[in-house]
Amino acid sequence: MSAIAHTETTVRAPAPSSFARVPAAFKLQFTVPSALVWIPLMAFFGAWAISVGVGLWVEAAGADFTAQSPFYSGASQAAVWCLLFIGAYAASHTFSFAMALSFSRRVYIFGVLLAFGLVSVAYGVLFGLLAALEQATDGLGGHFYTFALPFLVADSGAVGAGALAAALCLAAMLFGFFWAILYRRVSVMAVTIVALALGVVILAAVMLVTTNDWWPEVGEWVMNQSALTGAGWFLIPIVGLILASYAIIRRATP
Repeated sequence: MSAIAHTETTVRAPAPSSFARVPAAFKLQFTVPSALVWIPLMAFFGAWAISVGVGLWVEAAGADFTAQSPFYSGASQAAVWCLLFIGAYAASHTFSFAMALSFSRRVYIFGVLLAFGLVSVAYGVLFGLLAALEQATDGLGGHFYTFALPFLVADSGAVGAGALAAALCLAAMLFGFFWAILYRRVSVMAVTIVALALGVVILAAVMLVTTNDWWPEVGEWVMNQSALTGAGWFLIPIVGLILASYAIIRRATP
């Protein structure tokens, strides 16, 4: 009787991609919902309510707001400033948890970008809807405008206003995230030096424009932009902040 040898072949399942944990890194940003959801919403609607309240108070004091002389408010930017600090909060509070949960830095940054992107799109959609509401109701019936500002809706309407708001929101969150993650990578002194260097670069650019008398051209270029093109230009600092943050976070310590 001949012996028949059986060769066992062990089939190993392919190792899961590291990107399979990106959804978990995304959910990590919403572990404390108040940070990315409720606090920005409170700032958003709170600033709007205060703006309308001020308009009503000024009107009661004797002002006459008409289609030719409406009441404009910049209160809509309150949520943007709030989200700038929320971006810094994400870097200072969720990064350590992500490392403790064995997320790679690449997975973590992808999760952060998805969370920031979702919040920014939601902010832009909400901004655009309220801008459309103000346009349709002549400023809530009293010519009070907080979102449908002329330079936002002049060319591309509420859609352009929403797109610019979303881009500005994303840039602000990434800006806050960048400085917080830079602080984790280097010392306070180094952060101060970087901030001073950035200020020197901006000052040099202003001096260059002033010396060459380019302000009329700069002003004309700005006036020729629409809300949609403005949103497009914001892609430059957004991409720059993403690349800079990823470069820093690769060596940042929890």
